[in-house]
Amino acid sequence: MRVKEAGRRAGEFVESVRDPAGGYRIERWPAVEGRRAGRFDLARAVAGLRTCQREKFGFLDPVDDALFLTAGLRAMGVPASFNLGREIVPAKAPASFLAWVSCDETVVSTSVPVHEEYVVVFRSEGVE
Repeated sequence: MRVKEAGRRAGEFVESVRDPAGGYRIERWPAVEGRRAGRFDLARAVAGLRTCQREKFGFLDPVDDALFLTAGLRAMGVPASFNLGREIVPAKAPASFLAWVSCDETVVSTSVPVHEEYVVVFRSEGVE
């Protein structure tokens, strides 16, 4: 699937799970559509999806960003996982939360060292 179409679907997913009160209601995660075979440039796919994201929404908060990238990558056949983590040792109270996307164990949505600084409190499976 092309990046633009994956970005459109990802945008629809983000809009469909947002709660008017500011929360999220996710009853079903987007399925991984097919499987990527052969060479696939994951970094390029993430960059392309981010371009689509900026065109539709501007900059998103980390949760919306991770939801968008997870849905977009899955639409492209990549078994991406959404992760929500809580800071292990906060610099100052209270501890913060951060959302990110991983493919296998590789974090693709942030440069924050999440494996060292956060404990995962929720993770969607990459294959649903």
